[in-house]
Amino acid sequence: MRTPRTAVAATALGAALILAACGGGSTTPTSAATAPPGTAESASDAAAPSSVSTAATDAPTAATGKVSANDATQDEIAKVFRAAGIAHASRWAKEVIEYRPYPSDDPTWGKLRAELAKYNPDPAVLELIIASLEP
Repeated sequence: MRTPRTAVAATALGAALILAACGGGSTTPTSAATAPPGTAESASDAAAPSSVSTAATDAPTAATGKVSANDATQDEIAKVFRAAGIAHASRWAKEVIEYRPYPSDDPTWGKLRAELAKYNPDPAVLELIIASLEP
């Protein structure tokens, strides 16, 4: 028979395990919004984002920290997103690619904002995505 103290301890342990499994105890930055549904997460997106990119292949985007939303490959966009600290960078890059082309005369990125709004991104994540792109 369980004592009240044991029952409370068991409940607390269970709650802690559930929170850990759901990411509730994570040290991931709060900008880690839910990624678009139906997309697979790569192993590199599961790791904590790096604030500094040292890969030689990042050279074309290293100077500006931006990449073309209309011309860059999905991998190039994902690299810039990871460098910006955007969680699930590959998932978001896939969504950017899906809705191409974007008008070069829209400084507010209205089309991209409307398409990404379907996934309810955290406003801070959306702004990081927009700030990482150029037409």
